Amino acid sequence: MLNRIHQKLREDKKILSIYFTAGFPDLEDTTIIIQNLEKSGVDMIEIGLPFSDPLADGPTIQVSSTQALKNGMSTELLFDQLKNIRETIQIPLLIMGYFNPIFQYGVQAFCNKCQEIGIDGLIIPDLPIDVYQEKYKSVFEECGLSNVLLITPQTTDERVRYIDSISSGFIYMVSSASTTGAQSGFGDEQTSYSNGFPN
Repeated sequence: MLNRIHQKLREDKKILSIYFTAGFPDLEDTTIIIQNLEKSGVDMIEIGLPFSDPLADGPTIQVSSTQALKNGMSTELLFDQLKNIRETIQIPLLIMGYFNPIFQYGVQAFCNKCQEIGIDGLIIPDLPIDVYQEKYKSVFEECGLSNVLLITPQTTDERVRYIDSISSGFIYMVSSASTTGAQSGFGDEQTSYSNGFPN
């Protein structure tokens, strides 16, 4: 059975996906932001699960994560906020975050909860692909979750093919090796990089 991510990609190859940090700017804003994004025509939403040590993120996301945690956001609270989200939201929803909070929650329990509330996929940049393949791929598949894997301009063609072979959704093409949100435009490296792959 196709989840909403697969269905959306079959409908349209060009989609707009938006990231925001859960619990920011205010703790109770999460569902309101999701609802307003869908009303505005967004095709897919990445819900950021804030973490206390967001090393891969740039200053903008670091600030929003810090404030969300100060507001009281937690994994359990996020799940509670999203428990009825599918009563009003139709588009694909993904949770993006670091592996530590997921591991602390329990990977199986986390995936079960995602399935229960209608999350379609996870983006976990610091989960090594080999660890995912060996330990968690079956759990994700059992819960109908796409694990969105990442590549960068430094990823070899061989590695890209390997990632593609075990990917169950789409591949997240990071435009540069820097932290997220740290650049405001695209240079020659990013343009040539994106042009090197088929549409």
